[in-house]
Amino acid sequence: MPPLRSTHRAPAESGGRLIDPPVEAVELLLDNNRLLRAAFDTRIGDLKLWELVAATRREVLSVAAEYTASYRDVDRPDDMADWIARPIVMGGHQPTLFHPGVWLKNFVASTYATRLGGTAINLVVDTDRCGSTSVGVPVASSPNDDADVRLETIPFDTGGLEMAWEERAVLDPDCFRSFGTRVCEAMRPVVSEPILRRWWPLVVERAAASHRLGLGIAQARHALEGRLGCDTLELPVSEMVRLPTVMVFTGYLLSRARELHEAYNASLAAYRRRHRERGAGRPMPDLLCLPADDSGGSWYEVPWWIWSKDDHRRRRVYAHLGPSDTLTLSDLETVRVELPISPNTNPARWVDALTRLEEHEMRLRPRAILTTLFARVLVADLFVHGIGGAAYDQITDDVVRRLTGCDPPRHAVVSGTLRLPAGRAENPAVERARADGLLRDLAFHPERHLEPLADQPDEVRRLVERKRQWIDTFPTPALARRRCHEIRSANESLAEFTRTLRDRTLADRASLESRIHRWKLLSSREYPWCFFNEKELKPFLLLENAEKIA
Repeated sequence: MPPLRSTHRAPAESGGRLIDPPVEAVELLLDNNRLLRAAFDTRIGDLKLWELVAATRREVLSVAAEYTASYRDVDRPDDMADWIARPIVMGGHQPTLFHPGVWLKNFVASTYATRLGGTAINLVVDTDRCGSTSVGVPVASSPNDDADVRLETIPFDTGGLEMAWEERAVLDPDCFRSFGTRVCEAMRPVVSEPILRRWWPLVVERAAASHRLGLGIAQARHALEGRLGCDTLELPVSEMVRLPTVMVFTGYLLSRARELHEAYNASLAAYRRRHRERGAGRPMPDLLCLPADDSGGSWYEVPWWIWSKDDHRRRRVYAHLGPSDTLTLSDLETVRVELPISPNTNPARWVDALTRLEEHEMRLRPRAILTTLFARVLVADLFVHGIGGAAYDQITDDVVRRLTGCDPPRHAVVSGTLRLPAGRAENPAVERARADGLLRDLAFHPERHLEPLADQPDEVRRLVERKRQWIDTFPTPALARRRCHEIRSANESLAEFTRTLRDRTLADRASLESRIHRWKLLSSREYPWCFFNEKELKPFLLLENAEKIA
């Protein structure tokens, strides 16, 4: 087992960026990844893995170019063989209103690809659950009103049944259309001219064209990236998993359902040991193994989701390999399908079976770890993760090793921190700590704040002298209690002469509480990138010095 990668942390300072490896060192990572991939000797049916990789790259590039061209201009090379041979840099995220540190991944992937002479592709992870259709917006009555700053939840669509982004349409057109205006008005005292105001009408347009809420957000964001100089293709995961070559790999993994199940759980157990995770559900629950009462054997949970056109709820998938080389997939509730998938079945039959599943509007979609496994093993020369994805992909690495005996290609890690202008001031908690220190000093060492001592009344000088004498007195068992009492009594008497300073400090400390509340709310790095204005975003996204970096 190779050593753990170093733990990455988001930059603390606003404007800080984490890019590992640096752009100037990315060639070394690319060369290493190509050597790692060349070591794979896995066979899938009649194909060697490298043959499946070449075919998958052709399909992914073609479909990604076609999909992207539906809403923005795309330069597609004429020489397909040369295009496939060039490096592919990939990343991915859900089609949400994510923070600038997530958005930075797309621009770094584009810069990586430019330096390597390759292509950057961003996966729109529309197979993830649409968990919320609202965002927290910082609002205030005036720019300097500390007491009235609060977080207001503003919806961009009405809530609905739980489902994946790929199924989620806009349910309340009026709410969706007015979102940009409502947010900009609400946070006017906090942020002036966010890019959201000009960008949201494009989101509305793309959502109407795509008939999907998530794709509307993703396509509008990608169109803006093009205008800002970010050169990438995009592809929804729901489209990628429909590609015949990806279906071959899906069939291969399903035909080894028990091995995949065991490798997944063993990798989770190893991750918990390394990171001293005690919770059985952290970072995610184990896959279950349940008895199959009707036919013997067991149902092995596998890392996919399944749902149907009649019920869009994502449900867990269980696999049972029965007689006659038949694989049964079920949610153990209402869905049960039999597929001609086994190690002895021709991969062409795997593709036919999974294609028919799609035609009957049954959705079989990979969970997060499998999604990046598909991308890193089948397509990307370099995958760009955020901090969270990089941590969890240690599990993906381990799954690949257990299934193939080979190390997977390494990934890059990119993140950043950008705070709203009002949240970039020094944390007022620093001032509060100084005030607390002063109050403590006034309680235990009031004489320090009465200097020069020669200018003080005789009473003060006598109290100070008495305190010094008792401090210099050795605390014998007989004198220890009296010594402590005398020092405390002197401090209390001297406190009368520092009361003005103490009262002023207490008043200042009380006023800091509202400033700390405002700072905590406004300094969050989680606000969506569209809450910022373009002048703030451009230097953060490396656009102003992209040529120098590349």
